[in-house]
Amino acid sequence: MDAYLNIKRFVLLTLLLILTACNGRNSQQPNTADIRINAAADSTQVGQTELIITLTDNAGNPISDAAISVKGDMNHAGMVPVLADATGGEDGVYKMPFEWTMGGDWVVTVDVVLADGRTASQQFDYTIAN
Repeated sequence: MDAYLNIKRFVLLTLLLILTACNGRNSQQPNTADIRINAAADSTQVGQTELIITLTDNAGNPISDAAISVKGDMNHAGMVPVLADATGGEDGVYKMPFEWTMGGDWVVTVDVVLADGRTASQQFDYTIAN
């Protein structure tokens, strides 16, 4: 009988822990900024280019107090990612040097951290010519 009670207690405790953990995840507030991200490259040829990231809020007002990190990945494994950072954009426009190291399909991920700590992220697809 004691073994049955111990198993029952264990099952109830496990269910309680699972329900508590699930409830905690659902109650967390997302830390996503209500911003729009636009990314453009001066060139889509292999080699050096300049990435131009434009940040605006949902009303179209520029956001100039953000820190931006960019990661460029080829769409296949085995390539080293290209990284770039920018801060202090003027009128919501951030410019940074970037290098397309190889022709092909790329995914560029733009991560934004606003001055108040809110974050946003967006991916952009590019096809780079040799």
